[in-house]
Amino acid sequence: MKRYIIFVSCILLLLSFSLSAQWTGNINDYFNKTAPSVGMSFLKIGMGARAISLAGTYSSIVRDPTAVYWNPAGVIYSEGIDVNFSHLSLMADIHYEFVALSTGDTRQGVGLGMGGVFYGGMELRGDTPSEEPIGTFSAYSFLIKLAYARRLGSDFVLGGSIGGVLERIYIYSTHTYTLDVGLLYYLPVFKPLVFSLNVINLGPKVVYIDDSFRLPLTGKIGGSYMMQKGKATVTLATDVSKSIDSPLSSGFGIETGYSFLKVRLGYRYNEKNIQRWSTGFGVQYKFLSIDYSLSPYLMNMGRKHCISLNFDR
Repeated sequence: MKRYIIFVSCILLLLSFSLSAQWTGNINDYFNKTAPSVGMSFLKIGMGARAISLAGTYSSIVRDPTAVYWNPAGVIYSEGIDVNFSHLSLMADIHYEFVALSTGDTRQGVGLGMGGVFYGGMELRGDTPSEEPIGTFSAYSFLIKLAYARRLGSDFVLGGSIGGVLERIYIYSTHTYTLDVGLLYYLPVFKPLVFSLNVINLGPKVVYIDDSFRLPLTGKIGGSYMMQKGKATVTLATDVSKSIDSPLSSGFGIETGYSFLKVRLGYRYNEKNIQRWSTGFGVQYKFLSIDYSLSPYLMNMGRKHCISLNFDR
């Protein structure tokens, strides 16, 4: 019990330390009707093919290293050492590469994830308008997160993560740090039913050149239910989320599997979404699983593809 108290105290200490004037302002803006100026929006891009194919309804079911992104409480389920590699192809030449590893024993766990969005060669033009660019320049966004989680009794799992963020466009760059907190709750009378609560991208206001902006602070409540009979499984997941710069969003995902094969379908709705449906599948062989997801953009803007490799040792 002492260890539980110490762990919870550390989380609360981090929160109290973080809630400076700038951080408090971030929370106040979250509840304002008028959205503030928000940057580093790549932090809202989900990672991992399984999660994306379920429309991001993943916070209550995550059991792989991508928990460092979706819900840090999930890192306790990585027995041994689990490693995840994900490649996400967005519109045009933009792509997102992510790698994460985690280890745990169902009582406590730790995870580390890092990744970056790379925007390809962008045209560089001078002060005078011209038909041809004078060259190209690169732009990228980078993220690293360290997560820790611990079980509190038999029904609760609490996790937290600290992240560092860097963005660079041409010769200009800015950086900041973030804090995530996640909770899992198992219904005592019905363990297959799991609820989740998490807050991600809590951090200070960021200054870039002469402008300042908020991070995409997001709160999410989710739930899931898993049924299994022999080699057949069905998982249902749902969530409701709200970002600081967007209206309330709701999502639903279903995964059906038999033996080594799983098929997934997801749907997410809010009035500002540029994509809603997603689908995918996964194949597992011993310690290796391969997952793929496809998410069409609305208005004929193309498709988002993600492929992930997960090693569970």
